[in-house]
Amino acid sequence: MQAKRPALVIFDCDGVLVDSEPIFNQVLWRYLTVAGAQLSYHETAARFTGKHRDDVTRYMRDTHVHIPNDWPEGFYEKALAALDASVLPIEGIGPVIERLTKARIPICVASNGSRAKMKITLRRTGLLASFGDRYYSAYDIGYSKPAPDVFLHAAKANGADPGDCVVIEDSASGMAAAQAAGMRCFAYQPMAGDADAAQFGATSFASMAQLPVLLGVR
Repeated sequence: MQAKRPALVIFDCDGVLVDSEPIFNQVLWRYLTVAGAQLSYHETAARFTGKHRDDVTRYMRDTHVHIPNDWPEGFYEKALAALDASVLPIEGIGPVIERLTKARIPICVASNGSRAKMKITLRRTGLLASFGDRYYSAYDIGYSKPAPDVFLHAAKANGADPGDCVVIEDSASGMAAAQAAGMRCFAYQPMAGDADAAQFGATSFASMAQLPVLLGVR
């Protein structure tokens, strides 16, 4: 049986469209350790991937790390410069976007990251033109994932019923947000040991080459 054609495909940005997380987490790790945090790069990635900057602020407060005077502006200046210099698209995402566009399936982006960050990474990877201005930030909505608000906003902005939308995610917080929004979710999980997609009612896949068929695009 062919998968139901979605009314809207909502892509997370970091780790789904662009390979930004290793770069972003490296800058964050260095920033936090200079401020006095006692954690490794891998601990930084595990704790903050897919999260909001408020989670970082809360961590610094809870662990009594000195919050630098330039937080968060100074950090984001460093992070955005690093992303603009070297971020790459996720392997295989270009052909997926091309097939969805050719099939006239509406697409958009909804992320916990800022619009400025999305614009830089999508432009750098050549994906921005495919989305136009259809990229939405939890910063503008007021509630970050795992709250469903940014996904529900994306659906409303594109005139789609949440139940007819499909979310493409890679983080536990994103999968939880999709579940709370009542949207089908496909979890991009190319590495062993990723978050348990089934826990959030999501279907995992390991390669972007699999995604068009999962979305009902032949």
